[in-house]
Amino acid sequence: MRPIDFQGSNAVYTKPKEMSDEECLPVSAFEVKDKEGRVIQVNTVWQPNKEDIEAINAGRPIILSVAGGGMPPVVLFTCDEEGNINE
Repeated sequence: MRPIDFQGSNAVYTKPKEMSDEECLPVSAFEVKDKEGRVIQVNTVWQPNKEDIEAINAGRPIILSVAGGGMPPVVLFTCDEEGNINE
């Protein structure tokens, strides 16, 4: 899967200095901010390729890898044609 730019994105996250371009791609994001302007949520959009779709259809898992020493709260979801979250 690759991160993609999407309508409404308002930020781009780039790689850490210690990582190469092959290890980390820039990621477009939508930052949700609180009243004080602090980022409280970040949404990114990923496009599955043919192999990803085949793996999902075969019932194989989706893996989320987070760099660093901890695990922030995360959620994965898909959207319908209208952009509404599939529940």
